[in-house]
Amino acid sequence: MKRILAATVILCHVLIFSGYSQSKTKIELKDNWYYLDGQKFFIKAIGYEIGARPGQHPYEDEKKDELELMKFDLENIKKGGYNTIRTWSQYSEAQLKLVQESGLKLIMGIDIKPDKDYGDPEFIKESEVELKRVLDYAKNYDCIITYLVINEPQTDHIYSVTGKAFVDLMKTLTDIIHKNHPGIPVTLSANAMISDYMDESIFDVYAYNCYDHGEGQTATMGFKDYIKGLNELNGLDKPFITTEFGYSVSPRGGNGRYGSNTLKQQSDGLISNYRDLIDAGAVGMCPFYYADGWWKGGDKSDHSLEQPEEWFGFWGYSDLSDKFGSPRPVWFTMRDYMKGLIISPKNKSIHTNTSLPLELYIDKDVKRVIVKYRDKVIYAKNISKEGYFADTLTIDPVGIEDMELAFEFYDKDNQVIKNESINILASKTAFELPRLTIEVTPEKDLNESKIASIKTKIETSENFKLVGDLKVSYNTHLGWDIGPQASVMINDQLDKKTITSENFFNIPENCWIVNASAGISVQYGKFIFKIHDQKIIYRGDWAREVGRK
Repeated sequence: MKRILAATVILCHVLIFSGYSQSKTKIELKDNWYYLDGQKFFIKAIGYEIGARPGQHPYEDEKKDELELMKFDLENIKKGGYNTIRTWSQYSEAQLKLVQESGLKLIMGIDIKPDKDYGDPEFIKESEVELKRVLDYAKNYDCIITYLVINEPQTDHIYSVTGKAFVDLMKTLTDIIHKNHPGIPVTLSANAMISDYMDESIFDVYAYNCYDHGEGQTATMGFKDYIKGLNELNGLDKPFITTEFGYSVSPRGGNGRYGSNTLKQQSDGLISNYRDLIDAGAVGMCPFYYADGWWKGGDKSDHSLEQPEEWFGFWGYSDLSDKFGSPRPVWFTMRDYMKGLIISPKNKSIHTNTSLPLELYIDKDVKRVIVKYRDKVIYAKNISKEGYFADTLTIDPVGIEDMELAFEFYDKDNQVIKNESINILASKTAFELPRLTIEVTPEKDLNESKIASIKTKIETSENFKLVGDLKVSYNTHLGWDIGPQASVMINDQLDKKTITSENFFNIPENCWIVNASAGISVQYGKFIFKIHDQKIIYRGDWAREVGRK
């Protein structure tokens, strides 16, 4: 699940790429959306690599176009309801031509090695030369809607080569793309859990690989709010896309939700993630990924039973001779789910008015949408075209009301082709919610102590019930290690207006950045949500150029 992309300074809230471009498709970034030829475009992508079938290694073997197999895959991807593919490395011109002919759009990775010295003049030169070589032909293809210039750079590595070197390289590569392929956005694919501290404002688009493994900020804030928090930290002023998320069905291996999931857990998990990520503000989704990568365990000819990384595919392969593969249940689940995407209202959102924005992104099969509340139709509309749809939904809450809205999507024969429930908490007037805040020491610099403290304060509110334990996390960003966590029982304090707790953690000497967070679930009727807080603390000023200010 790895490989990223890079940079750009945007000077205004609404970004319209202008100037000469050989692209026929006009790409605009405004209102936190992609607009293609003047229309809002929701990126329904899937991660896709060619040359990663059984017995192949996409980054060590000799590069081959494999156009016939690629054509087979692209046809399946279109039938599966996707409009875009995401790659981890650059395509050849022949491959780009095939994508162009397929009608799919492309978020193209540029294989800038994330483990190299970003300040090494030789590496910088090699990166520039390779990027310019690719752009020399890529600029002629308007299927490309975004470049990703690096995938999942590690915290410790950025520290060792300096944040300035990383930012300078990203800006250099972004400038080259803007000059040679004007009009095309540039970003990277950062890993959300290890790059939460990173200032992505140098890029045109915010992009993260987002995995719901139930640790760190996912444990304390919940998957949706943890990713939404990243979007908010970035400033909510550019489109936000998720460049990876998924569930592995490895027979063995892994821990928590990372590996050993059943086929049903994979299907259910992808739908849950898709819903949460839309609710977090994503306008582009790239689940991980089309087909298993046997190479990830170290032996490209052996489908390791123990390595979760080898089993994220929506398509699997029976043996070494199987070049075409077959779909897993998640393939059909996702195909049907994407027929009608509910962009607004968000699930688990809170409203204090009676008029809600209704936003949908629908495919050509949808001809009618109905919304019901307690079995009564509160909205019905015929649909005349596919793509983005906007209207207003009127509700009439009584007091504070937890409302489960049932959405039904119908085809031309008036048959239901998708249904989904959206849970909201609504009132005609403002009301007070419970509140959670944390105080962290050391507060500003990890050099100040070897022991950290997180003091948590929960202010309760009438009618809202605290559910479960208080979760506290001290994410130390040591490689892929999330760091220590604590679970605090508060049952004996539920009658108090203010609930307090304090947890202590050791600060490793080689820890350069910490995300301290705490959270607990709150319930009102059927409506369950998280209250939480987080603080980011650096060691010294090493992240001055790359970190959030």
